[in-house]
Amino acid sequence: MKRFVLALMVTTCGALAFALGSFGSVFETTYGVPKGSALSQAKCSVCHVNVRGGKLNPYGLDLAVVMKAAKTRKLTPELLHKIDDLDSLKLGTKNIARIKAGKNPGIN
Repeated sequence: MKRFVLALMVTTCGALAFALGSFGSVFETTYGVPKGSALSQAKCSVCHVNVRGGKLNPYGLDLAVVMKAAKTRKLTPELLHKIDDLDSLKLGTKNIARIKAGKNPGIN
């Protein structure tokens, strides 16, 4: 029984990590982020405070609001584009301008 529970936990965690890991590929595909670029290397820190995930940064918080309003956990290009014209970092530059410049929209 213990082995079954352990196997179930490992499978569930792996599936969750795989599902959430697809967020990065949706972001990269939507914005045409070049492989190996600094923005590509940012990985989870596009939306989180570090590359391993965890707490959301300002861009991630803005995206979370849009996803909650859409009542979904699935990231789509349409949802990403809803925050293009925001200035998540409050530095006077829209998210889309930072992305096009190859800069992380969530971390200064």
